[in-house]
Amino acid sequence: MGDLANHFGDDASLEPEDEKTILDFLVQYSAEKSTKEASYKILKSQENKDIIAITQSTFWKNEHKNIPKEVFLKKDVKSKANCKACHSDIEKGLIEDDKIKNISSFM
Repeated sequence: MGDLANHFGDDASLEPEDEKTILDFLVQYSAEKSTKEASYKILKSQENKDIIAITQSTFWKNEHKNIPKEVFLKKDVKSKANCKACHSDIEKGLIEDDKIKNISSFM
């Protein structure tokens, strides 16, 4: 949020009011304030590194190490960043094992 004019190579600049609304939301629901077990584990696995993608965290890599790389290339998944492809309740902050889609459906 600190340099939206250069957001991963794109200009994602917003009106100041919209930027404040989004920043307030991100701070309010950040992993540092979450009571979810996964949030704690992800945060802890970062070891104070400046990681901006969850897929680069030690926790994420460990949890997904047995998933074939080809799964992330399937048209229904597209990338490691598409959490919703497998975690149907991710928008609620839920990634419980019993809610994960069977990856064999992507094979």
